[in-house]
Amino acid sequence: MKDLTFEWSQNKHDRTILSASTHLLTKVAYHIAPDRVSKLMREKGFGVKPFHLSEDQRGLLQRAHSFYLKYNQNKIRVFEWGTGPVVLLVHGWAGRALQLDSLISALLSNGYKVVAFDQKGHGESSSRFSSYPEIVRGTDLVSAHYGKELYGVVGHSIGSSAMFKVSEAIVHKLKIAAISPTGDILNVLDDIRVKMGIYKKLLAHVVRLIEADSGLLLTDLNKLDYKKIARHDVLLVHDKFDKINKVSASHEIHRNLHGSSLMQTEMLGHSRILGNQAVIDRVVAHLNAPQR
Repeated sequence: MKDLTFEWSQNKHDRTILSASTHLLTKVAYHIAPDRVSKLMREKGFGVKPFHLSEDQRGLLQRAHSFYLKYNQNKIRVFEWGTGPVVLLVHGWAGRALQLDSLISALLSNGYKVVAFDQKGHGESSSRFSSYPEIVRGTDLVSAHYGKELYGVVGHSIGSSAMFKVSEAIVHKLKIAAISPTGDILNVLDDIRVKMGIYKKLLAHVVRLIEADSGLLLTDLNKLDYKKIARHDVLLVHDKFDKINKVSASHEIHRNLHGSSLMQTEMLGHSRILGNQAVIDRVVAHLNAPQR
């Protein structure tokens, strides 16, 4: 694999006492026991905090038909509601299937079969840690299960980015709504590494472990093939003041993806945007509109 340390910033860490201390500790630990420390870093550094469900969300789960899909040693929990053309919901980091629950009733009332799932390391799926390549792998697994029955996809955050990568290989036209997509994944990782002070060779080792398990290279996943995605009908939705994923990520996709539409909101941030009625209405209208 190409050595990612040459792609990343040469800065060791932010100039704080905490990041300097972390950099020194992770550097020493890596040189003493690289394999053990890398495994620990993967499990703890990429661990996922539980997503707590409301009573209404738990009730919605109980009404779903659910099953598991498997790849390698992993199990992905899938939930289905209703009948009709299949619309897949893809959640983001630290979310789960019901993170996009505000869309479910609207989609059901418009005659769609709604499918949502917990990514690896999330909700009722296996493991307690995850990564972008594994999120792409899980999204591809569920999408492939439905094949040509898949009519549309709605993704949030890193789930949107995974959805775009998977859509590159889907030849039939999809209706896609990407809410608050992530920008350059390598830059995101590098920013986190520098801010926290993680020794860059340690993070590169962790990435190699993730790639070996997922069978996907992060460098291959990092850039979108706009010519392939252009076969689909794409709506982008992003808030101007999103502090997690900057709105510039959607502007870049919109510029490069001929025929795409962009809805920009204000003061909804990264998560509240999912429950906004105007956003829900726009996404449903996009799915209902004739194929362009």
